[in-house]
Parts: sequence; C-alpha cells; structure tokens
Amino acid sequence: MENGDETLAAPAASEVEKAAPNGGVAGEEVTVADAVHPAKSYAAVAANAEIEDLRATKLDLEEQLASAGQENKTLAAEAHRLEGLFSQARDDVATAEHAAATTEEEAASLRAEVERLQALLDRKKADREADERQRQELTAEVETVRQAKLKLEKELDALKASAAATTVEDREAAPDAGVPKEECIAWKGIAAGAAGGAAITAAVVLIYLRLKR
Repeated sequence: MENGDETLAAPAASEVEKAAPNGGVAGEEVTVADAVHPAKSYAAVAANAEIEDLRATKLDLEEQLASAGQENKTLAAEAHRLEGLFSQARDDVATAEHAAATTEEEAASLRAEVERLQALLDRKKADREADERQRQELTAEVETVRQAKLKLEKELDALKASAAATTVEDREAAPDAGVPKEECIAWKGIAAGAAGGAAITAAVVLIYLRLKR
C-alpha cells in the first residue's frame, strides 16, 4: 500500500524537476495532494486567489464607476438646474434694472411736472395777489370818486337852492318893476351850468370806471 502511494507520488514529484524557461529547475512549484482533490501548485492557488481579488476589485470598480456615473448625472442635473436659476436670476436682474431705469425716468418726469405746476401755481398766486392789490386800489379810487360825486351833488344842490333863493328875493324886492329878462336868463344859465357840470362829472366817473375794468 505504501509502495503504491509512493508510485502515485513519483510522477507528481517529477514535476518539481520540470525545466524552467532559463534552463534551470522550477523549484518554486510545490505540489499538494490529498485523497479528494488532485494535486495543485501553490502558484496556481495564488493565481486563482489573485484572480478572485481582481474580480472583486473589478466589481468594486464597476460599482464605483456606476456610482460615479450616477453622481455625474446628478451633478449634471444640478448644474443644469443651477444654470437655469442663474439665467433666471440674470433675467430678473435685467428686468429690475430696466424697471429701475423706467422708474427713474418716471420720477424725473414727475419731478419736472411738479416743478412746472409749482411755477404755474406761483405765477397764479402772484397774479391773484396783483389782482387783489388792483382791486383794493380800484375800490379806494371808486370810493374817492364817489365821495367827490357826493360833494359835487351837494354843491349843486347848494347852488340850486342859492339860485332859487336869490330869484325869490329879487322878485320880492321888485314886484312891480319885474325881474329883468337878462337876470333870469343869467340865473337859469348858472343853474343849467351847475346841472351840466354834475352830469359831466358823472359821465367822467362812469368812463373812468369802465376804463379801469
């Protein structure tokens, strides 16, 4: 039995003496044999382990690449969203600047209109004050003319009364001789002149008032 095992192990052991590529003996390869599995070299085991590690690393890298791709998509979407927000903000700023410029133009126009209306109001106020002064002056002048008219009327009444009294006295002084025709004419002329003077004065007053208006 032991000889049989040695016989089976002999071919496997001979593999240790396999020529290496450089002409030497490949001493690195060591065989392992058991009752279940065939013999395998440590190099093959190490290679398989490395392959498994590389596969795991490859899967991990693929997962990382997939995650990075998804993250890139998310970042691209976020960048697109931010670009849209920036564009909207830029449009809003332009709109606000235009609105501010329009508002400034409207404010300048309103300021100019207010200044124009204020100047017009000042002119109207000055004209009103001038009209008020003129009205007061005209009222004073009218009162002066009215007083002069009353004075003239009183003087006219006094002249009429004096003329009438003189005529009566003359008639009483010479009842038989009669009053000379020339004296009567003279007294009538005085009365007529006084009446005419009053009429002329009244006419002058009316013309003056109309001219003042």
